Amino acid sequence: MRLSLEVVRLSASLVIGALLVPLASAGLTTTTALTASTRSGTVSGLLAELPDCSYTCYSDAFAGADCASTDLTCFCAAEETLLDSITDCLILACGTNEQLKAERTFKIECGDKIHNSSARMRAIYWSLYTITLVSFASRILARSGGFGGKLWWDDWFIVASFAVSTGVTAGAELMVVFGLGQDIWMLDSTHVTIVMILFYVAEFAYVIESALTKTSIVCLYLRIFPKQKFRRMCYGLLGLIAVFCLVFAVTLLAYCQPFSYVWSRWDGRYEGKCINMTAQTFVCAAMNIVLDVIIFLLPIPQLLKLETNWRAKLGVILVFMLGLFVTICSIARLRFLSSWASSTNPTYDYGPLAVWSLIELYAGVICACLPGMASLFRRMKHQHSERKKSTNNSLGGSKGFTAMSGSNSGMRSFGGKEAAIMKTTSVSVSYGVRAGDDQSDEVELVERNPFDVGTTGSAHPQMPPTYMSKY
Repeated sequence: MRLSLEVVRLSASLVIGALLVPLASAGLTTTTALTASTRSGTVSGLLAELPDCSYTCYSDAFAGADCASTDLTCFCAAEETLLDSITDCLILACGTNEQLKAERTFKIECGDKIHNSSARMRAIYWSLYTITLVSFASRILARSGGFGGKLWWDDWFIVASFAVSTGVTAGAELMVVFGLGQDIWMLDSTHVTIVMILFYVAEFAYVIESALTKTSIVCLYLRIFPKQKFRRMCYGLLGLIAVFCLVFAVTLLAYCQPFSYVWSRWDGRYEGKCINMTAQTFVCAAMNIVLDVIIFLLPIPQLLKLETNWRAKLGVILVFMLGLFVTICSIARLRFLSSWASSTNPTYDYGPLAVWSLIELYAGVICACLPGMASLFRRMKHQHSERKKSTNNSLGGSKGFTAMSGSNSGMRSFGGKEAAIMKTTSVSVSYGVRAGDDQSDEVELVERNPFDVGTTGSAHPQMPPTYMSKY
């Protein structure tokens, strides 16, 4: 076991920092109250601001309300009831943009607050993406040739996962540019449709990226642990991950009929049928949480068997257990899933769901990179020690050579100059063969039993260095 407590503390700090970023902006909302100067404050003023096609819809609704014809406050108090009847009329009488403008005018005149969480959303996902980038770069650097390493399957899967998360981050930025985090009635119809399309594509990316991260972690287990029973469990888990990804990718493709109804249904002008999207999403989230718990608890029994002191053992277990932070993010995300499919203000309501989905994806990559980061810091410390040792040796080299030359080349004679009996000591060092990269993470984190035979690329036992003296 070669994992310093400093690395454990650093790993914990990264994960805790990733948790504090969203909590610091938990509301995700900035509201702006409209001042009196932006409102007429009268029923006649409201009707004058409405698009022509919507005038009849609003005037008829006002006539049927139990309010005085000039009492705007009364009409605004009955806003929810009025909008139900007004919306049905607007769909028939106006185009989509006119409908949005009419709703915007009514809400502004009634003094409703404008929601805009785009700034906070950007602060959260770009901050966490930066932490994810640093974690990913540290892992890849640790496996680079400069540190005597090489990439294996677990590294390639995390490369693919990070690439997908980068694409999702770019997609999130585009969604925010087009209006994600803002009230739908503050946007035009084209922007709303673009947000809905991008959000749908992001759902595919969420499933794929989550599966890639899980696969990377399980492949890391295959590198670390040689026990055949444990490895069979890992292969079975990889199969479950593949099924999880495939099933939910297929259900996403079958969301609605026709296919375009996924992003066109928001305005109520098109006909189509959809599966129970809320139920599908909850099932997906539940399976995702179960897989996360299994993956991060799976190696704990193996780690408890390590032959090392309890502090070092606890440190490694803590690094792996930090992965449960991903599960915390998944559970937090459930809160925003209950009503997303039936939202009447999707561009605003989808904001928190998008952010927590991103947090979960980032947390998965960060946790998958923690062992690699531990490896990087250990190797950097080792290289620093080697350079320091080399410098000290070179400074004392000439003095040591002079001493050797006067001591008969290290051989000590007994009985004086003419004696024939001398004592010579030689030391040899031999190393067992390791599978794959001898600087790999499994060497850094887990000291294998010399009698365990792994199957991670070599038929040789995983032997630790052996030191023998010969006289």
